[in-house]
Amino acid sequence: MSFVSRIFQSARRHTWRTLITTIIILAVAVGAYVFSRPAKPEYVTGVSERRDLIQTVEAAGTVISERDLALQFPRSGVIAEVFVKEGDTVKAGDRLAQLRAGAIAADVAAARARLDSAEADLLKMREGNRPEDIRITEAELANRRASLAAANESLQTAEDAVRSSEDALEAIEKEISTGLSGETSVALSTLSRELTVAEKSLSIIDDIWSDNDVLDAMIKDKPEEYDFIKSELFDVRTAINETRRQLSQTSGYGETLQVLGTGIGALQRASDVLTRAFTVISGLPVTGTYTNEDREAHKSSLSNERNAVQSSLHALENASANLKNAAAGYETKLINEESALSSAEGARDKALADIRTSETAVRMQEAQLALMQAGNRPSDIASAEARVRQSRAELARAGADYGDTILTAPIDGTVTAVHVKKGELSPSGATINLLGESPYRVEVFISEVDIPKVKLTQSGSIELDAFPGVHYKLRVSEIDVDTTTVDGIEKYRVKLDFLYPHDEFKIGMSGDAEIITGQRKNVITVPERAVIEDENGDTVIRVILPDGEVTRQSVETGMRGGESADIEIIKGLEEGETVILLEK
Repeated sequence: MSFVSRIFQSARRHTWRTLITTIIILAVAVGAYVFSRPAKPEYVTGVSERRDLIQTVEAAGTVISERDLALQFPRSGVIAEVFVKEGDTVKAGDRLAQLRAGAIAADVAAARARLDSAEADLLKMREGNRPEDIRITEAELANRRASLAAANESLQTAEDAVRSSEDALEAIEKEISTGLSGETSVALSTLSRELTVAEKSLSIIDDIWSDNDVLDAMIKDKPEEYDFIKSELFDVRTAINETRRQLSQTSGYGETLQVLGTGIGALQRASDVLTRAFTVISGLPVTGTYTNEDREAHKSSLSNERNAVQSSLHALENASANLKNAAAGYETKLINEESALSSAEGARDKALADIRTSETAVRMQEAQLALMQAGNRPSDIASAEARVRQSRAELARAGADYGDTILTAPIDGTVTAVHVKKGELSPSGATINLLGESPYRVEVFISEVDIPKVKLTQSGSIELDAFPGVHYKLRVSEIDVDTTTVDGIEKYRVKLDFLYPHDEFKIGMSGDAEIITGQRKNVITVPERAVIEDENGDTVIRVILPDGEVTRQSVETGMRGGESADIEIIKGLEEGETVILLEK
């Protein structure tokens, strides 16, 4: 029997086993496919609708009444007068009490005076300038021009005096230079010689500071002194070189005295650096390579050089003194002429200042005359009118401040209590209590988020707990500009008036109030949850198309509703489209 035949016979004998195995394999494959394929997402959806949308702001409301008023001054002060007593009947606007207001009354008077002045200036501008005013301005301009001419003459005189004094001073200096030529030559020679002595002394410091043993000892003990001395050597050599440069260009008595002073300063610095170097070397410790004999030898060299520089310094001071003594006979003439030059320069500077002042005055007077001759421009009149308005505002402000010192009855009513007497300070609380005849109102407190929506005269309603199912019509009548803390949260108080009188209310009744802050007629709306922001920051809505595909559509939103939590769609969506609110 062939091999293939044996296989077929074996398969026929085990047919049921093969079938079962095949079924199991197919079941496992189908199960793996079902459980491994992605689940189809489930959505909570809504439908865009065209309808009317109403936006409301809701808050807890309380019935109040302004019949019982606690009146107080808006500012503190001393009571000047009390005009009522308990039990008096008053009309709206009647004065109840007044504070002392002397300073405030003075402010009112001053503001009124400024207003009168501003109105007079405006009237003058509108009427124009009189011929006699123009003639007066022309005379003032002529006077300013005369002052300018006088200042120019004074400047010419002062400049002549300056030139004369400069010539005289130059002649005296030439006389001094000729008479003292021998003394100046000796002084300059002395300076050159002593500068050479100082340069030699500085080179001795260089030699010591270049010694390796000294350098090693200083690095170990006083490295900062090493750098300091090197820096000072550079500065002193710079000063000596500058002195030599001036020496090469010096001629005459005055320049010689000046360069001697520069040389004395340079040598004094050289003496100081030698003293500092001597102190540093004296304090260096003895080492294996820097012996006591080396240190004493260096100290001796530095001491000798310091003495040499000190001698040079004395020689320069003597040379300067000798030169001054030789010039003593010329000193008085020189001082007198320098004083005369200084006075002439002062007169010239004053004349220049007078000219600048006079030129400015002439330009201003010319401009004033041109303005008067041209007449007032519309912009000038407008500016004057603005000053009048400003003065009126200041008067109104001062009047308002004065009005704050008078307590008046806001409504008709009866005085129920008076808490002050004449001469007392106004209390921080109520000054006078008044029982009025005003109707009931509703008071609500609105959050910072919602208060921008609330406007005066908006409609609303309240359902009081005492009268369930009845919605009483309201209208917004007052909105506070400042916040009030309610249960630790800053809110804005809003008062609403009933459209119709109600005698059945009691003060303190409460309920749920709502204010209609916006209305849209026949607009497309969707639940606000349908509107999302994509990764680019665009406002979009996910829409399910008829074939089941989900797409994102950019939309432009409008007003948000109240209780319905719907939002207006201005652009980007049609009525009847299925939108996704939530993906499960």
